[in-house]
Amino acid sequence: MWIRKSDKDRQTGRATPVPTQIVGNEEFDPMPQTADQKRVEQRIFELADQYSQKLGMSRRAFLRTSGGMAVSFMAMNEVFGPAFLVNEAEAAEPAASREMWPKKEFIFDGQTHHVKDSMPGPLMFRSQTGKLGLNPALTGAKPEPDSLHRANYIKEVFFDSDTVMACISGAAIGPPSHYVLPSEEMVQTRNIVNEMAGSRRMLSHGLGTPTNPNWIEDAERQVKELKIDAWKFYTGDPAGPWRHDDEKVAYPFYEQSLKLGVKNICTHKGLPIPGRGKDFFRPDDMIKAAKDWPDINWIIFHSGMKHMMTQLPPGESGIDADGNIPWTTEFFQQIRESGVKNIYLELGAVFGHSVVTHPDVCGHLLGQVIGAVGADHVIWGTDSIWWGSPQWQIEAFRRFQIPETLQKEFGYKSISAQDRSLIFGLNSARLFKVDVNAALKAIPGDALSQMKTAYQNEGAEPSLTQYGWVASI
Repeated sequence: MWIRKSDKDRQTGRATPVPTQIVGNEEFDPMPQTADQKRVEQRIFELADQYSQKLGMSRRAFLRTSGGMAVSFMAMNEVFGPAFLVNEAEAAEPAASREMWPKKEFIFDGQTHHVKDSMPGPLMFRSQTGKLGLNPALTGAKPEPDSLHRANYIKEVFFDSDTVMACISGAAIGPPSHYVLPSEEMVQTRNIVNEMAGSRRMLSHGLGTPTNPNWIEDAERQVKELKIDAWKFYTGDPAGPWRHDDEKVAYPFYEQSLKLGVKNICTHKGLPIPGRGKDFFRPDDMIKAAKDWPDINWIIFHSGMKHMMTQLPPGESGIDADGNIPWTTEFFQQIRESGVKNIYLELGAVFGHSVVTHPDVCGHLLGQVIGAVGADHVIWGTDSIWWGSPQWQIEAFRRFQIPETLQKEFGYKSISAQDRSLIFGLNSARLFKVDVNAALKAIPGDALSQMKTAYQNEGAEPSLTQYGWVASI
């Protein structure tokens, strides 16, 4: 049985700055909270009580400060071992946190989502999971109003996080009437935010559908009229799966895309939806496509990781003694052997879930991602707002280091400050031709930044919640 995470947080009053349980977006059955996650959650509250009393604050108020974020990573280090850089002074004095971390970081979130205005929740995901019997709690369920919609998206991404720029994404799953977020509404969000800000803060995907009989007209309309910034593909669409290396189905689309001037293609690989399209989520079609189309930048969402931490029994990591990650490790080996340089690996969902469930798995993932393509070909993405504000993922990536034991045993390199800067945003800026210096000069004074400052001065209220589903036991 599932329960919406935001409902559980309201009922229990136990929201934490960093999630302590796997959160699902209705694409998969979230596993129950592990014993280690329960220990982390309990320790967060113990530390929060300790430091909030010293500061004369309530626990709830303290957890919404940078001190609350600090005690979350202190608790994780105690339970999982030292994987996160955190100083006790950050918990005792919020100003200490501001001094520890880089100023004016360029953070570009390459994968964000909300749902269309007319939709109470992801209807296609509900339909698919309902048919498969995965979630009886969805029958007749009514989501929290506006939690997954545009206004809350802007608050969570731009007011409650350090995100500077973002790309809004969707998924071509099923008929267009069931799309979680069609291209028109993605572009509308981009335009609203950019007009509101008075600067370029957002980009938008368009949904690429090579199996659509009218794909030529649709592609031209999205590029010429909507002025999309990149394509998003979903090869595992249960209504009509396809492969990137299909010369008859996919290649004509690539040719037309280049003629239209769109060189960036993002594609969902890994994290398969159960059903007849499951095998089409494998990344084994990417090498040939990348070789045959060297002028296209192929951005592999979720890095092709098969099952993340979401469908495993509590306590199991899904990685063998040799550090093999299903689908991902094999794919990375193929990238290295092929010598292709136009594949980029994106971290949406797979970083966030692994870092709070099995930091060792996260260490393997980042070590292998960077080893396969280099830090200059890794793309920051969070899959928010399914998982709430991206701030906890930003904090986790700032602080996380591949454990030394893994570095020694598997030859992974430590993550440098330059690596983090590249991954956080400089790589996406290069792909989308964003002048970072100009952006960092313009953005602090734009209208969106002014609104954020006013919001913070009036007493910021980060939600500390996620809008997906968790196991209710």
